[in-house]
Amino acid sequence: MIYMQPIETMKLIISLLLLLFVAVPITFAAEDVRPDGWAGMVLDVSTPEDAVRLFGPPGKDKDKVILDIPRTLSWLSDKWKQKIFRTITYKKLREYKEVRFSFLDGKLVAISMEAPNGEIDDNWIDPDDLEKLFGIPFKPQQRTTKKLVPAAEFLTSVPDELKKGEYDYWYDMIAISDKSFIVAVADNYIYISGLFESRDAKRRKKINARGARYPGFVSSIELISRTLAAT
Repeated sequence: MIYMQPIETMKLIISLLLLLFVAVPITFAAEDVRPDGWAGMVLDVSTPEDAVRLFGPPGKDKDKVILDIPRTLSWLSDKWKQKIFRTITYKKLREYKEVRFSFLDGKLVAISMEAPNGEIDDNWIDPDDLEKLFGIPFKPQQRTTKKLVPAAEFLTSVPDELKKGEYDYWYDMIAISDKSFIVAVADNYIYISGLFESRDAKRRKKINARGARYPGFVSSIELISRTLAAT
């Protein structure tokens, strides 16, 4: 039997604790954001009970409602218009101002997140960082009522850049995974200054200077299950 001095035992315990504390954030970060889920909630898998277990009682819980999404993709069926969804809402969840989880037949089909406002918050999300955040490529899209090209062609046929002027005010960053559609709305509002440059215009310049390709900041993110896609 090996006998250890009390000091050696304490050093060993501290070392093991340090290893544990270092390992936990890495594991958590890897599971926190994924193309089909966020913060432990996974599309087509998680339930309302899972949300309560992870985040506590929601601020709002509405049943028999339509799917409230700010950007309706032409790839979706009309099912989102039907009052068949249950949506629970949390305010100030993690770094987001508001997060809504929507369920159909007890399974998660959409996650809607209102991101920090880049004009007043320092922890805003740059459109350039979306690909790294979710681990899949995003393509920019001008805000329009026209139908998108078919989802099967989107990644190969849509350019990686918009034309000059098409980024102005608002545009979308869209990604497709095997199980989800992801839509991030980018806010690139243009402030027109008079004789002197306004504070808002200066803030916008600072925001745009951080990204290498896409201007503005992400105002909202939607993760939508492909089970809601038109067949």
